[in-house]
Amino acid sequence: MIPWPFVREVLIFDELESTSTAAKVMVLAEPARPAPFAVWARRQTRGRGQRTNAWWSDEGSLTFTLVLDPAEYGVRPDQQPRIALTTAVVLIEAVAALGWRDPGLGVRWPNDVEVDGRKIAGILPERIETPAGDRILIGIGVNVATRTDLAPPEVARMAASLGSFQPEPLRVDDLPIYLAAALERFPAALRRLADDDPTLAAAWAGLDLLLGRPVRAAVGPRNLVGTGRGIDPEGALRLDDGREVHRLFAGRILR
Repeated sequence: MIPWPFVREVLIFDELESTSTAAKVMVLAEPARPAPFAVWARRQTRGRGQRTNAWWSDEGSLTFTLVLDPAEYGVRPDQQPRIALTTAVVLIEAVAALGWRDPGLGVRWPNDVEVDGRKIAGILPERIETPAGDRILIGIGVNVATRTDLAPPEVARMAASLGSFQPEPLRVDDLPIYLAAALERFPAALRRLADDDPTLAAAWAGLDLLLGRPVRAAVGPRNLVGTGRGIDPEGALRLDDGREVHRLFAGRILR
């Protein structure tokens, strides 16, 4: 058994519809439950992506939700929207820490890790108010040893797996190893976030896959079209439409 860093426990299920839904039920039913903890499903049947999107996964996919008490780490409410970017940095750093080949992973604002336009990981943070204080749920899905060739065609076109870029294929047994490597990096990352550490902002800025690229963003009822000008220290995507540079704190990047 791998000793899990950072979290007090990892609750492992053979199958869940959604780890975030299960974690939310636990938090609301037991608000004083000690955090951080994680909920990991070896198989997730109805994973949630951004907005109404679904997250397809198989047994080679790592799907888990991390539950945090942001106050414990000094993360202020105004910093919480940057948790997705912070998590993306953690997931990419974990690949290097394990000595796995990094095929050019980057951040596709606001909450995806991609390579060559294909998704490797998705991140979905959610804040919940409880009698014991706010809790942050970070739903994470990573294609570690995922068989994307067996995915539905619309998923296979957009997804990639870390294992497909390695000299030797990754296996299901590598999922807990990667999970431990990611969890180990969260305490330092959260401290950097709470301290407004410029090196953290520099990390996500350096991983920005939209920098200098044409961008079409859905922001509420309108679409903005322009060029990506970087992710700033407050986590906003800077989009230059030729007349002004918009700072987007939320929205959906259209493909």
